[in-house]
Amino acid sequence: MLQCIFLLADNGAVILEKQLTGHRVDRSICDWFWDHVISQGDSFKSMPVIASPTHYIFQIVRAGITFLACTQVEMPPLMGIEFLCRVADILADYLGELNEDLIKDNFVIVYEVFHVLCQALFQLLFFSNLF
Repeated sequence: MLQCIFLLADNGAVILEKQLTGHRVDRSICDWFWDHVISQGDSFKSMPVIASPTHYIFQIVRAGITFLACTQVEMPPLMGIEFLCRVADILADYLGELNEDLIKDNFVIVYEVFHVLCQALFQLLFFSNLF
């Protein structure tokens, strides 16, 4: 299952971090990811699932915001990608659009939406009409 979710800005800065399990994932995974994005160019950013030395990383990019999820155990890759896509869609519906300033201005709302969606992960993926 997913252990954490990060929202990254265009420059690689962490906008939001949500830890989902008792095992805390260090932010250094974001640095590793961003270093590889810079070294590999845009081709690396188009890969939705990446294996780092310590984690499996799922990522999507929407409106310049990178949605990053990490896990240390194997899981169905489409589940992680679909979850990130749904989170991005729901945030876009809540905020009207996605951009770094809107996320920062509505940080509490965005964090609460993340909290609710992470608790309802199974229902969100299989019963999308609930949200």
